[in-house]
Parts: sequence; C-alpha cells; structure tokens
Amino acid sequence: MISRKLLISLAAGACVSLMAGCASQPSSPAAAPAAAPAAAPAPAAAAPTTETDTASAMEKRFQETARSYKTVERDGKKMYCKREKTIGSTIPTMQCYTETQLRNQIEATEEIKKNMRRGGGNCAQSTGCG
Repeated sequence: MISRKLLISLAAGACVSLMAGCASQPSSPAAAPAAAPAAAPAPAAAAPTTETDTASAMEKRFQETARSYKTVERDGKKMYCKREKTIGSTIPTMQCYTETQLRNQIEATEEIKKNMRRGGGNCAQSTGCG
C-alpha cells in the first residue's frame, strides 16, 4: 500500500512539473520559435530505438522540465525548487528535488504515459478494465 501511495505522489508531482513547464514556455518569446508545432510531435510519435536516442530524449525532457524550477545550492548540492500545492492541500509549499529525484520523476511520468497509451498498464486482458 505504501508503494502505491508513493507512485501516486511521484506521478502527481511529475505531472504538475511537466504541466508547469509546458505552461511557462509560451510566455517566453525566444522559446516559441525554437519549438515549432510541426517538429514537436515527431519525437513523441517515433519511439527511440537505441540507448543513445533514449538518453538524448530523456535529457531533452529533463532540460525542459528543469526550466520551470529555480536552481538553489543547498549543502553543496544543486537543488531544483518550485512552489507546489501538495495533494490534499491548497497551500503551496516549496518543493525541492535533487537532479536525480527530478530525473526519476520525469522517467516515472514517461512510463505512466507509455502504459496509458498501451491501454491501461495493470489491467489484465481477460478481466478488462471496467
């Protein structure tokens, strides 16, 4: 049960991070020409086939997500911080993540998206999903 709660909180945090990153891009006039509408769907539609392609795609996603965070130095470590509302609260609190934690959130979100595209992830084919 604990692992399910952890997965849900990680997924929610990653989704909030990705949505905030997407929402912040149009406000920057320099970012809009770089991400042309025709170029954006191509990487998402074509699945990376090699480790190098996968690594470069994940690095690109990390850089896009990291833009929405404020970089802070704490105890000699680089932290990515942002005010976020936690689940069950309306009061935003400062949430800080190490680079590894942020990368893990992005990977978990991508895995959830991939499972949803495949048709439900944990659903058994014989019983269906409802």
